[in-house]
Amino acid sequence: MHHRNRQSSFPAATTGKSVWPVLLSVAFFLPGVAHGHHSQAYFSDEFTEMEGEIVELQWRNPHVKFSLRMENDAGEEELVGVETNSIYYLVRAGFTRDRIQVGDRVVVGGHESMIEGADFLAAEMVLADGDRVLLIRDGVTSQFEDVLEDTVVEDRGIFRVWSIPQVNRREMHTPLTEFAIAEREAFDPLDNFSVRCEPAGMPRLMWYPHPYEFVDEGDWILLRLEMYDLVRTIHLDQSTPPEDVVPSRLGYSIGHWEDNTLVVETTHIDWNYYDTRGTPQSDAAEVTERFTLSDDQSRIDYHITTVDPVVFTEPATIAGHWLALGEEIEPYDCEVY
Repeated sequence: MHHRNRQSSFPAATTGKSVWPVLLSVAFFLPGVAHGHHSQAYFSDEFTEMEGEIVELQWRNPHVKFSLRMENDAGEEELVGVETNSIYYLVRAGFTRDRIQVGDRVVVGGHESMIEGADFLAAEMVLADGDRVLLIRDGVTSQFEDVLEDTVVEDRGIFRVWSIPQVNRREMHTPLTEFAIAEREAFDPLDNFSVRCEPAGMPRLMWYPHPYEFVDEGDWILLRLEMYDLVRTIHLDQSTPPEDVVPSRLGYSIGHWEDNTLVVETTHIDWNYYDTRGTPQSDAAEVTERFTLSDDQSRIDYHITTVDPVVFTEPATIAGHWLALGEEIEPYDCEVY
């Protein structure tokens, strides 16, 4: 069956193109070509459908990927590389590994990459059993359930696993300098730390949509992040960093309590990016995080401020919240494709 176009049910999508570049499908199988972990901003809003057989499946982070053997509009066989969401997002939406197998014939709808050599982004799929599943953006999050733990009875305070809410709205303020704008425009979306599965640094780590856990260790707090399997240490018994601190990707963090708010100040950050879009970060960056626990202990509101005069004309901020959903931190095991 030839792939076909239709009006997407997703926001901002329009009628798609009927022919895909052959290079898109071929590049997926060539050694040495960088793939994976592209922002959804790199894909067209146009929506296209295709039908074919799954001939390879990679159930792994940063994105689940598979290759589809299908027939194009010219009657020729093509192998198309397809990527979709991370394992955490799919499993939380009820789409587990046993729902899809090599050899399944499926219909995939989604968005063509605007970058040569990148993959097709699957937004939805009709499985071999006829079930239709949504895979990205509001489609997949609409299938989440925010079932809160009985936090009042447990009385664990901030020391638990915190998860993204179904509606994961974040308020961001990033007033860039001319230098930062130029650096971001030069960012290569096909060859960067994210594509290479190199862990991000502070403060970007703190707003990835993956769970994290605060662990009480007395004079310090361990912050276990599912993303990249990283662990931060927040020192509660210090007011200033030691003189011999070696700058690192995570920096050096000192915390204190203000009523029900944990305030964390991080310096000595040795990581060159503020985000995954190529916004730079200098060694002058200083980050202040505020984690405020709700009265019923089921939610924390976070506010992150980054002061970096090389990159921002005024402090950059991001704010949102996390929920106590009783999840566990799973291995991330990011792999290069």
